[in-house]
Amino acid sequence: MESLIEKEKLAQNYLDEGNKDAAIKLLFELVAVCARGKNFEAAEAMRSRIFEIDAMALDEIIRSGEIIEEAKKQAIDSGHRQAWAALYDTLSVEEANTFYFALTTTVYQAGEEIFRQGDWKPRLYLVNSGRAKIVYLQGDREVFLKNIEKGEFVGEDTFFSFAICTTTMIAQSRTEISYLDSGVLKAWRTTSPVLESKLQSFTSRAEKITDLLDAKRMDRRVLRRINPGGKAAALLVDSSGKPVGKPFKVELYDISQGGICFMVRITKRETAGLLLGKRVCISYLHPQLDTSHSIKQSGTIVGVHFHPFEDCSVNVKFDTLLPESLIEQLEKLPPPSHNLDL
Repeated sequence: MESLIEKEKLAQNYLDEGNKDAAIKLLFELVAVCARGKNFEAAEAMRSRIFEIDAMALDEIIRSGEIIEEAKKQAIDSGHRQAWAALYDTLSVEEANTFYFALTTTVYQAGEEIFRQGDWKPRLYLVNSGRAKIVYLQGDREVFLKNIEKGEFVGEDTFFSFAICTTTMIAQSRTEISYLDSGVLKAWRTTSPVLESKLQSFTSRAEKITDLLDAKRMDRRVLRRINPGGKAAALLVDSSGKPVGKPFKVELYDISQGGICFMVRITKRETAGLLLGKRVCISYLHPQLDTSHSIKQSGTIVGVHFHPFEDCSVNVKFDTLLPESLIEQLEKLPPPSHNLDL
């Protein structure tokens, strides 16, 4: 460490003496030394320093970048890369490095929960070794859905969207898992703009949780959902029920005794994500019913699904159940043929 600091000081001395070429040459050598020592943060800092000194030192800037990327490539764990060869084969060297060094790796022992149904954990999990199981908790009952083994991933539904976990994952043996937090996606859109779409394309091949539940002939929502159509009014409120902002109109998608799904125009993913966990009050009245059947229900936003170039879908869990008789009545009515003025 002292040697590195001393050489940095020497490079600064060269600059103070007006010997820019000597300073750049020394910094370039330090990039290689740091990269070989897997000190990539320092290597990147040295490379940035070269750029600051002379943005036209293109040979040193380009070659130092290549040295760092190659060193990162060599630093990727061979076992991990082999387990995920199908994914890495779709990525460039730079994308592979960006992906790998964004991962956090941890080990779970048999019986440990990796994530739990109802948790807010927007992560993509990659199983490097061991074995885990996906289960659905239905009351006190644990319903087995599938085993997850080396080379399989879980969590794409919460990673690419804004939603709570709909299942639970439990390690069945000593299991090593690498995971990505969804926060990396924002940075990638600047540094590796194609990486997100490549990863989403790769994960889209997996069997969906909803398909697994359908195979078990289960409905994780439990309560029957219907689509009466029309518009509703949504009003964000704080924990005490005090309004936050003004009501806004939303397109009703479906409703049950326990919750509602509506569509709303949101153009930015980050804005959509801010809705998750917020309290909201929903007002709705079908035009063929009188005001005694109006719905005014408070609840919590438990899912937000961002669809580029389309409306965002928002899932709300009501604090209390609607009367079943009201759902039955709405089910018998035709959808509204015009917008509601709420």
